[in-house]
Amino acid sequence: MKVVDMHCDTIGEILKDHQNGGNMSILENSLHIDLQKMKKGDYLLQNFGLFVHLESHANPFEYAMKLVDTFYTELEAHKDQIGIVKTWGDLEKNIAEGRMSAMLTLEEGGMCLGETALLRDFYRLGARMMTLTWNFQNQLGYPNRMELHEGESYPRFLPDTEHGLTEKGIEFVQEMERLGMIIDISHLNDAGIWDVFRYTKKPFVASHSNARAICPHPRNLTDEQLKIIGEMDGFVGLNFFPPFVAEKDAVTQDDLLRQLTYMLDMAGEDAVGLGSDFDGIDVTPTDLRAVEDMALFLERMEQEFGSHLAEKIREKNFLRVAERVWK
Repeated sequence: MKVVDMHCDTIGEILKDHQNGGNMSILENSLHIDLQKMKKGDYLLQNFGLFVHLESHANPFEYAMKLVDTFYTELEAHKDQIGIVKTWGDLEKNIAEGRMSAMLTLEEGGMCLGETALLRDFYRLGARMMTLTWNFQNQLGYPNRMELHEGESYPRFLPDTEHGLTEKGIEFVQEMERLGMIIDISHLNDAGIWDVFRYTKKPFVASHSNARAICPHPRNLTDEQLKIIGEMDGFVGLNFFPPFVAEKDAVTQDDLLRQLTYMLDMAGEDAVGLGSDFDGIDVTPTDLRAVEDMALFLERMEQEFGSHLAEKIREKNFLRVAERVWK
């Protein structure tokens, strides 16, 4: 059963290891994702998100370039097993040759420093999808608001319905559409999401977001947002991070299936897929700890939704969006 996963943070973890003197490899490691695990899991495409924490790096663009170098160095060393995709033709070629595929994506539009020239440079380097924000305000827009209360491990997020995209943010989404770079609204605040609806024409995605009605976290999407994504032929990737899945101490595959069922009802069966957030999360569902546990989850999906719909969720839905944006 082929798998497409919209988001992981594996490259950043490998770079951190290298900067600390380690020799971690994308081929085999102790992280959630490596090529050996992906091969056993029958992966078709993994989107590798390059994440920059704006408060940790004085020069976000410089750090992003180190991430790009790590992405290419690691994957090109194993091009017999996985090929980097920049076009629809690249994906078709990899499928024909029996190789897995990797797509370079960006998580934090602030790495472009508000310069569309740098956005175009990232596109030239192979980036084919980008979130406009992470959890900080940048030149393009705003996240939903955060409040960290004493004694709590995670901040509380509050919906921000006032601050939309900046003028530069609107310029960026229009340039991304022109280039054929998929706009990713995960991490963007509510007002910014409505501006993306307003200023775009092509499908866009929320690569790793869930339904707010099932788990009332502002990182998740409202019913209306899910419905509009479906109407615009877009895509939402199920995030495995337990605080985004359900309001309970321990999350299981049952909770993931509940999220999927609800998102399918809201966005439609053509608009939902997988966006694990592996290697970007410090806790996982108790029975889905890493890629090696995906086979059981995929079987559960087939039992719950039938083979035709399960195939759409696993791979077909995102591939349809990518083909439409890229061609």
